Amino acid sequence: MAEKTVNVKKKREFPHTLIIISCIIVLAALLTYIVPAGQYDRVEDPASGRVLVDPSSYHGTEKNPASIMDIFTAVPKGFLATSWICFLILIVGGTFSVVTSTGAIQAFLNKAISKAKGKDIYFIPVLVFIFSLIPTFIGTLEAYLAFVPLGVLLARSMGLDALVGISIVVAGGGAGLASGIFNPFTIGTAQGLVGLPLFSAAWYRVIAFIGFNCSVSFWTVKYAKSIRKDPKNSIIYDVEQAAKKDAEEQVMPELDAKNIGILLAVFAGMAFVVYTALTGGDFKTEVPAIFLMMMLVVGVIARYSPNKLMELFVKGASGMVGGIMVVGFAKAIAIIMEGAGMIDTIVYALSGMLTGTSKVFGAVTMFFIQYITNFFIISGAGQAAVTIPILSPIGDIIGITQQTVCAAFQYGDGITNLLLPMSPLTSGAIAIAGISYPKYFKYIWKIILTNTIIGAICVAIAAAINLGPF
Repeated sequence: MAEKTVNVKKKREFPHTLIIISCIIVLAALLTYIVPAGQYDRVEDPASGRVLVDPSSYHGTEKNPASIMDIFTAVPKGFLATSWICFLILIVGGTFSVVTSTGAIQAFLNKAISKAKGKDIYFIPVLVFIFSLIPTFIGTLEAYLAFVPLGVLLARSMGLDALVGISIVVAGGGAGLASGIFNPFTIGTAQGLVGLPLFSAAWYRVIAFIGFNCSVSFWTVKYAKSIRKDPKNSIIYDVEQAAKKDAEEQVMPELDAKNIGILLAVFAGMAFVVYTALTGGDFKTEVPAIFLMMMLVVGVIARYSPNKLMELFVKGASGMVGGIMVVGFAKAIAIIMEGAGMIDTIVYALSGMLTGTSKVFGAVTMFFIQYITNFFIISGAGQAAVTIPILSPIGDIIGITQQTVCAAFQYGDGITNLLLPMSPLTSGAIAIAGISYPKYFKYIWKIILTNTIIGAICVAIAAAINLGPF
C-alpha cells in the first residue's frame, strides 16, 4: 500500500528589513538607467546662510548609471556617512542594558503602584507618562521588551490583563517615540540632514507628546475600567485565566538606597544630554561620552565587577547591531540616487504633483508618505536617510519649512511602530505576554487611529504657522 504524501505548507514569512532595503538598493540602481539625470541650482539665502533649491532652475545633466561595483560600494559608503549615528546607537544600547539589569526602574514602578492602591486605574496615565519619557529622549523601544514582563505583572496585580500592561509600557513608549522631543535617532537625524539646529522647535513636539500621551491614557483607562466592571470584557480573558497563578507567584524588586542612587544617576545623565543639545554642544562626541559616564556610574552604584559591567554593556550594544545595519544599508539608497543625479529628478516630478496645492495639503501628504514608508523601513534613522533627501527640497519648492518636513517625518515614522507585526517591539511584546497578534490588533487599532489624527493635525498646523526657524 503506497504511503500518502503529506504536503505541509510553509508559513510565509515577512521579508527581513535588510532584504527589503537591499531590494530597494538594486531597484534604485536599475532606475539610474531609466530615470533621467538632472539637478537644481542651489543658492545661499543671505538671511539664514542656508543653501536652498532654486525651484525654477531644474535642468538635465549627463547620465551616470550605477555599476555593479557602485551597488556594493554604496553600502560601506552608507556606513561611513552615518558612522556617528551608528556609534551613538551602540553606546545607548549598551548603557541601558546596564541600567535595566539593576532592577531600579522596576523597583520604582512597583513602589509607585503600591502607593496608589485603590486608585490604581487613575494612576495609569502617570505610568504611561513615565514610560513615554525615555523613548522621547533616546529613541529606543526595543530595549522596552525588558519591561514588558514588568508591565504585565503590574497590570495583573491591579486585577487587569496583560493588554493593559502592554499598553502602559509599549503604547506609552510609542507615544514618546512618536513625539521625539529630543530623540537623536529620528528628529535629530532629520534635522541634521536639512541643517536645522539640533532639537529646535522642541516646544512644538511637547504639544504632540501631550496629545499622544492623552490618547494612550484615554484608551487604556477606558479598557481597564471595562475589565474592572466585568473581567470577561477582557479581549484575552482565556489567556488571563491560565496566567493567574503565575502572576501571584512573582516577586518585585525593592526600591532601596542603591536603586534610588541608580535612578538619580540616570536622571542626571539624561538632563546632561538635554543641556548639551540645547547649549550647542558637540552632539556627535559629547552625548555618547555622557552615556558612557552614566554607564560607569550606574555600574559602580550597582556594585558590578568590571567584567560583569562590560558583559552587560556588550550584550546591550550587540542587540543594537540589527538597527545599525538598517541605518547603513538605508543610506546606501540615497548614495546610489545622488551619484546618478536621480534625487533632483524625483524631487522635480513629485513637486510638480504638489505644486498648486496648499502648504497644508502638501505637508499632510508628506506625513502619509512617511507613514506608509515605515511599513517597509522600520528604522527611524534609516527611514530619514532614505526620505529626507527627497522631501527636503520638495519642501523648499512648495513653500513648506524644513521644520515642517521634519515634523511630517517624525510623526509619520513614529506612530505605526506599534502596529507592524514585523516590528521587533510588537512581535516581541506579544510573544512575551502570550497574546496573538489579532487580539493585540483588536485593542491597539483605536490608539493608532487616534494618534494618526493627532499627528496629521500637528503637521497641518506646523505648515500653516510656518514652524521654524526655517
